[in-house]
Amino acid sequence: MRTEPAIALDFGLKRVGVATATGGVITARKHLPARGGLPQWSELDRLVREYHPQVLVLGCPPRPAAELEVALARFRGHLERRYGLSVETIDEHLTTREAGAWLRERRSSGEQGRRARKGQLDSLAACVIARSWQEKQAG
Repeated sequence: MRTEPAIALDFGLKRVGVATATGGVITARKHLPARGGLPQWSELDRLVREYHPQVLVLGCPPRPAAELEVALARFRGHLERRYGLSVETIDEHLTTREAGAWLRERRSSGEQGRRARKGQLDSLAACVIARSWQEKQAG
């Protein structure tokens, strides 16, 4: 498995979920509030400086609606220009559903409070994206 540092992003028009993947360890990070698909960049800037990722992994739905497709392309372009890093895309189909199931399991076991914090589901979906990317790298 290629374990180079990576930052995975679960794109949304209102929030962007974020996870880091370093040395095979995947960690959910605080989501980024967004307007029209463009996040508040300062937190992502800080993570890029701190983790020195070799790649950004962007979760993309297999058949996005036209508005989302345009916003995704714009976001990807901003990422490439802002950080000068490779942006790899990966199918994010069902990542939010998988993250939601994991969160429900944590709630039922008592590990998680009754309600998830806003954006927590997005960052957990970014963890699923990072895991899928790592599995793809492993072949």
